[in-house]
Amino acid sequence: MSRKSFGQLLQKYLRGECTPEEKTFVEHWYGLLEAETGESGQNIDMDELEARLWNHIQSNMETEEPTSPQRIRPLRSLIYRWAGIAAAVLLLGGWFFTQQLMEDTWSLNSLVTPTASDWIERTNTDAKSQLIRLEDGSEVRLEPHSSIKYPQRFSSDKRVVYLSGDAFFSVQKMPSRPFYVHVGEVVTKVLGTSFFIRTEAATQEVRVEVVTGRVAVYQQSKEKQTATNGVILNPNQAVTYFDEEKHFVTGLVEKPVILQTPEVDKQELTFRFDDAPLSEVLERLEQAYGIAIEVENEQQNNCPLTADLTGQPLYTQLEIICAALKSKYEVQGMTILISGKGCNE
Repeated sequence: MSRKSFGQLLQKYLRGECTPEEKTFVEHWYGLLEAETGESGQNIDMDELEARLWNHIQSNMETEEPTSPQRIRPLRSLIYRWAGIAAAVLLLGGWFFTQQLMEDTWSLNSLVTPTASDWIERTNTDAKSQLIRLEDGSEVRLEPHSSIKYPQRFSSDKRVVYLSGDAFFSVQKMPSRPFYVHVGEVVTKVLGTSFFIRTEAATQEVRVEVVTGRVAVYQQSKEKQTATNGVILNPNQAVTYFDEEKHFVTGLVEKPVILQTPEVDKQELTFRFDDAPLSEVLERLEQAYGIAIEVENEQQNNCPLTADLTGQPLYTQLEIICAALKSKYEVQGMTILISGKGCNE
């Protein structure tokens, strides 16, 4: 690691963007230096403190065997206070941060990420779901036998929570502060929407179902901390991540709901049809649910339908349609396919 890279790492530390391994690395060397000098960072001259830390890292790197990130432990991590560490690190990286801070409009508070003591962990041991309100106004309905970990206050640039189990999220829309839900290696990123996340404990399969808005779901490698693959979901769409195979399978939610969109709100959608061609019926359903519905045989489009589908869920509506036209339907990914003969055949 070069001295410039070390300065960049310190900046990431203050912004709360370090990986767990990087964060442990910074606190480890600070702890060794404090134990060696017997002084806190505030009591040492900035240049001297910076030089001591850098020289300490270099000398130890040259003489010691590499230590795996999982085994590094700060010598006095149990008695550190965030303010002391942040102030010391700011001094350590002063030579690098000065120019950057002059260009930024961030306050010091926006650079500080929550420490372990600032996180809240909730586990639902009841038989019914629990409502949890986050500080940004978002709400989480935590299902039984599920747990969630979230900070008392989110950082200025992103909102991050960790989930184990099942929950329904209703996220406040904040385009400048994306909302991330981590479930193992699966990350769900949203700006403002509502969605379910369900986890199969035995297989570690994770399923995300979107009710409103749009979400991105992707796998994040624990080793590289990068997104390796993923999908974009719209309302009534779902995806299941299979942990063993490390891949996603898309589909539709079990109970699609009518979308609350400006287009739908402007007109009263009716599901009463009197001798209407199938193409018109399917277009009405597509508009209501935001789901693509296709016919295998183009001649089916002209088949007339007389039926009242009002108040019925989507899949029941499709069963009624197929029964009347002697057809059948199946869900293929995010599309519904209707197959059968044309009405003149």
